[in-house]
Amino acid sequence: MGARPAASARPGYRRLWLDAASAVGADVSEPGGGFIEFRRGGCAVRVWGSWVPLDDLVTLRFADDKLLSRRSLEAAGLPVPAYSVFDRGDPRPAREFLAEAPGSCVVKPAGSSGGSGATSGVRTDKALRRALLRAGRLDDRLLIERQVPGDLYRLLFCDGELLDVIRRLPPRVTGDGRSTVGELVAAENSRRLAAAGGERVGLLRLDLDSALTLEQAALHHTSVPARGVVVAVKTVVNQNSSRDNVNVLEEVSGELVSEAAAAVAAVEVRLAGVDLITPDPGRPLSAAGGAILEVNGTPGLHYHYEVSNPERSVAVCVPILERLLAVAEEASKA
Repeated sequence: MGARPAASARPGYRRLWLDAASAVGADVSEPGGGFIEFRRGGCAVRVWGSWVPLDDLVTLRFADDKLLSRRSLEAAGLPVPAYSVFDRGDPRPAREFLAEAPGSCVVKPAGSSGGSGATSGVRTDKALRRALLRAGRLDDRLLIERQVPGDLYRLLFCDGELLDVIRRLPPRVTGDGRSTVGELVAAENSRRLAAAGGERVGLLRLDLDSALTLEQAALHHTSVPARGVVVAVKTVVNQNSSRDNVNVLEEVSGELVSEAAAAVAAVEVRLAGVDLITPDPGRPLSAAGGAILEVNGTPGLHYHYEVSNPERSVAVCVPILERLLAVAEEASKA
């Protein structure tokens, strides 16, 4: 499952789950290794980071396979980006796909998650070669897809119920008129480390995705943005911060929610984070020109707490834990 287990074990989840246990009236024990066990009414459930016992390993592996899950989305009639899958050792299909139409493409491993190894803004054969080397470190099967215009939205579902929606913007820095982009990134990482209070934290890295993102803005990591100018450092959002996440639960249309729910049903995942891109969340994807990117089977729950408008954040661990305990109670009566 790529690098997800390490991210899922981040210390911050302990606080989220303990708060949820208090909200649902469950007793807590911690056997070690990052595991947390909850007991209520004679029933017990165990979690580890964002991993919960709702979906089996086979289902999760299927959801993580971008090719198989995307075929399920297509079969359900849902809009997905145009794409091509190819072997790492034979990049000809990727070159042909890139040459078919102008515009940016995204290259990613077909079997990894969380943005690992993904590079956006691929427009040239040179950029493609570099993106292939990066993605090929994680998987022998690679995927190239058209980059869909719009913002990225994460819709979180549990057993078909929509729990929350956040808009995830790319990681950004703001110019001060003196510092280079690289220095601004270093300052942002220092801010994150200080805010984490000694806990493990995701850092912003200047990689190929950032190089191509900056290139499209006629910038480089040595460029000095003017004071107040906001610079998107990357297009892939997995390294963004709470300042780049916004709760928009009340801003999405019912049609968009229905399309995302259909994606969850197509992949048959109980706890799912649907990632989609659209220029207008108030309209259906088909009408707005948006697309569903993937259905994540072990979605990061901390994103829904770490938002720039915390007064609207949703404590998603509470309904998830309530559901876990209800499932355990139902099983004990069977």
